[in-house]
Amino acid sequence: MLNISSAEVDEDFQEDLFSEEEYPSDMDTLEEFIQSYYLLLDSEAYLEQFKFIHPEKNRFEGDTKALKGFYEKLLELRSGLRNKVSIFQLGDSHIQSGYFSGTARASLQKYYGNAGRGLVFPLRVAGTNQPDDYRFNSASGFGRINSERGICGYVLAAGEGAKLDLQTNNFYGNDNSFTKLSVISSLPGLKAVVKLDSEPVENFDLKLGEYYFSSASWKQPTRSVELSLKGEYSRLYAMMLENEQPGLLLHSTGINGAGFYTLHDQSLLFQQIGMLNPDLIVISLGTNDAQGNYRNNVFEANLKSFMTNLRKTNPQTPVLFTLPPDSHKRGKHNSDLGKVMKSIISYAKEHNCAWWDLSEVMGGNSSVQKWRSQQMASKDLLHYTPKGYMLQGYLFYQAFVKSYKSFSEQNR
Repeated sequence: MLNISSAEVDEDFQEDLFSEEEYPSDMDTLEEFIQSYYLLLDSEAYLEQFKFIHPEKNRFEGDTKALKGFYEKLLELRSGLRNKVSIFQLGDSHIQSGYFSGTARASLQKYYGNAGRGLVFPLRVAGTNQPDDYRFNSASGFGRINSERGICGYVLAAGEGAKLDLQTNNFYGNDNSFTKLSVISSLPGLKAVVKLDSEPVENFDLKLGEYYFSSASWKQPTRSVELSLKGEYSRLYAMMLENEQPGLLLHSTGINGAGFYTLHDQSLLFQQIGMLNPDLIVISLGTNDAQGNYRNNVFEANLKSFMTNLRKTNPQTPVLFTLPPDSHKRGKHNSDLGKVMKSIISYAKEHNCAWWDLSEVMGGNSSVQKWRSQQMASKDLLHYTPKGYMLQGYLFYQAFVKSYKSFSEQNR
């Protein structure tokens, strides 16, 4: 995937994602299937059928010290002493589809409380694929800017009068209604005017350095709003959906084809992660770094550069690495993944970060073939099907809660 344009990556990814016969192209039918499959994931009997998965190894490593402050915030949330805890996840095409993070979000919010959908972006308006638990429609007025990577992975230029219709749904069975919508945009800033029939909308604008953080809030939850984005020519970086309930926010950004090698010098991205001020940063990169003619010294330099720039804007935020899932390269197991994972673990140990070894939990080297036999991996043996990504997201949830419970039991 290293030498493919973003447009080609998007097209190939979409083709693989829905190439399995068990996934109908009709979205309503797909939504019904996904919701029924999500319920299955909570069944021990269902998970036990996959003998190649290693549930006994499914927990975070290095977390006792690295995630101590984050776990303490979760304890406060569970005890009613804190209103919200937020997580920001950054990844590649494994994350952009939304099935991994959508499953993890729905599961974690059932345990910790649902504070809202979090970050959303009109990715289809930008010409790429987006998660299925929200939809944007736009007649005109937007154009994709390929030279920048904002906090949602993509940037749109918006002209005066550009409009968006936003709708959320309960794709993963959790409530995605919201009472607050925030917009991050460039100077002079985009104004979000939310049109509701029955109640007034409170608007709030905050200038944060070079950006505007504009919010609109109301009392009655909704899943559908019209946004009239007013102002001069500007850039749209992100939108965020929240509600008034206490709980967890899981923001997720996936960028097709991304790796440490493509993101380590994206200063705009790091600045905006700092604006978000998450309580935990989850880094889900490495698959694309291991493609092509891999050189370990180059990878380690890109990893170090990425983390150095991340720490400039988020110096104290705990970091959790999710190691890349098993995949093939040139027709066989990609042995360079092991080098990537070894380097990430070495960095994590040295710099007080935690990690989750997804490859080991899913079955180790060449396990992608076993996932393929269960229709959970795509034919390229690089990506996974919706079913596979959802299982990975549920395994992440299990590791998360298991690790949190272990911490809480030791700190009663």
